[in-house]
Parts: sequence; C-alpha cells; structure tokens
Amino acid sequence: MEKVRVMHYVNQFFAGIGGEEKADASLDFREGPVGPGKRLQDLLGDSGKIVVTVHCGDNFFSEHRDEALGKILQIAEEQGVEMVVAGPAFNAGRYGFACVEVCHAVSTSLGLHGVAGMHIENPGIDGYRHYKDSKVFISPTSENIRGMEDALSRMAQIISKLATESVIGSPSEEGYIPRGFRVEEFVSESGVERAVDMLLNKLADRPFVTEIPIESLETIPVAPPIANLTSARLAIATTTGVVPPGNPDGIKAYLNTQWRKYCIEKLDSMKDGKWEVNHGGYNNTFMYANPNYGVPLDACRKLEKERIFGKLYPYFYMTTGNVARISAMQAIGKEMAVDMKAEGIDGVLLVSA
Repeated sequence: MEKVRVMHYVNQFFAGIGGEEKADASLDFREGPVGPGKRLQDLLGDSGKIVVTVHCGDNFFSEHRDEALGKILQIAEEQGVEMVVAGPAFNAGRYGFACVEVCHAVSTSLGLHGVAGMHIENPGIDGYRHYKDSKVFISPTSENIRGMEDALSRMAQIISKLATESVIGSPSEEGYIPRGFRVEEFVSESGVERAVDMLLNKLADRPFVTEIPIESLETIPVAPPIANLTSARLAIATTTGVVPPGNPDGIKAYLNTQWRKYCIEKLDSMKDGKWEVNHGGYNNTFMYANPNYGVPLDACRKLEKERIFGKLYPYFYMTTGNVARISAMQAIGKEMAVDMKAEGIDGVLLVSA
C-alpha cells in the first residue's frame, strides 16, 4: 500500500524561524517534515508520508487569513496532498485558530481529511465545534510543549486510521475532542434500561457517561449604564503584562494564576514611571516603548481634566491571560470585582493584550 501524502502546517516557532519577533513571517513551505513533523513521520511509519511542510507566523495568518489559505490550497494541489495535519498547537490561541482554519479549508475545498492537536481550552476549539466538519479531527494535548510526544502519538493514531480507511469511532472510543455531532446507534438495551443503569451508577458514585451531555454556561448579567459619568470613579484594568521593574510579584508571562494592582496616583503618563512588560502572547517591543498602549493613563488623565468623568482610581489592575486556564481567569475576575466594589469604583476600562 502506498503511503498517504500528508501536508503538515506549523507556525514560525516550530518551523525553526523564530519566536514572537517572527510572528509576522509570511507563508512559505519546505519539502518533507520539519521540526515536530520529523517525529510525527517516525510515528506514522508506513501509513503516511509528510511530503511538504507549510509554515507562517501567527500574526501573519491572523491578519492575512484568506491570502494564507489560498496559498495553502494551491500548494496542497500542486503537491498532490491527500491529507492535512496541523500542530500540535497545545494552548497557543493564535496557532490553534490557524490549525482549525487550515484543516477546515482543505477539507471543504479539496475534500481531504484534517487532523490537528491542541489543548481542550485552546480558543481554536470553539471554531472546531462551530464548523462541525466531519472530516476534521482534533486530538487533545497538554497545555504546553512538554506533552509533545503524547500529542504526536495521539495524532498519529488517527492519521493512520484515516490513511487505511478504517472506520473512526466515537470520541470516547478514539480519544479525539467531540465536535457536537449526534449520531444514531443501535444498542441492545432500551433507553429505560440505560437510564436506570446511569442513575444507579450516579447514586453509587460509580463512573458513568451520559448520552446527551448538557453544557452549562454561566450567565453574566449586563451592568446598568453609569447614571452620571461626570461624578463616576473609574479604574483601568489590563491583561497586557505591564509590571514594575523586576516583576516583584512574579506575574507569569503564561499560565498565570494571580493579579495585582499598581500605583499611578502621581503620574500623568505611564512614561513618567519605569515599567517592564511580562507577557508571552504578543510582541512586547511597542509596549516597552510606550506602556500607555497597555495602561492608557495619558488619555485618561486628559479626560479626567476635561471632566468627562469624575476621578481616576489611583491604581491599575493587572493580570495576564496568555495560555491561562479559564477557571483561573474566572477566579481572578471575581476577585478583582470584589476589590473594585470595596474601593467604590463605578466603572472599569479594560485593556486586553
């Protein structure tokens, strides 16, 4: 049996081009496997051959999505590609977004299967579930690169099954992330019997799997408008990683679990003080040059002097959300809100990274 011809998509980091400073790198390709693709090729054995690796910067793909996808489709056709693989992206949001878009585009335009890998909380998962593309499968991974071997092994298993035209079972059987499909299935037990079995297992604290999972999303009520802005006390909150020199509180550039607030009482601009930037999700060069981009103190002081609003709170709230757990960010948001209410803050200007 001939090996299935595979295209592998990676970002600038895994292509060996560079880190965040190369996030604007334009789309290009190389023959054969590159970076993690070399290990993936070993795991595929005789089932598939990575004939071409396509790569570009995370920022480039986000800003030139249609152009990038057009070139990828062209390369896939020219190289006689029969399947596309992307990642693994772990919990890198921009990378995860690109992986989903690439797999979906090649699937819908060329009718090919797509396989990717990323963490369950990667923002790219939302697109995967939205598309509900029957030809695209995403394997769950760890949050970071330390889980590379396991991630590639899981992806290789699905790729090998698709290459041999084997039937891909349910997510619980095959281990890929569910897409939201409901399929008909013949079973020996009636619905009543299955429901009773699940109830008994639940009452006995034994493991069970529901057939119709129900998602429960927290409803966040919209705050009422500020009645009188001219007398309101406002605060600045930011996720851009602007911290005092030396990062004294140890705010993490990624996987962060804490927040702090820093004094700006005697400053008219962030340039009047000394600051550092500790964030691993964007190019920090511009923020170092002018931290007002992350904490718009200069603009707020101007509005304050013009009496557009009453008073600016003398501290700004700071955290980083890069590759952070949703549960951790929810906890941080609630803690910030409690502190803001205790400080008599009426409204918040949120600046995200």
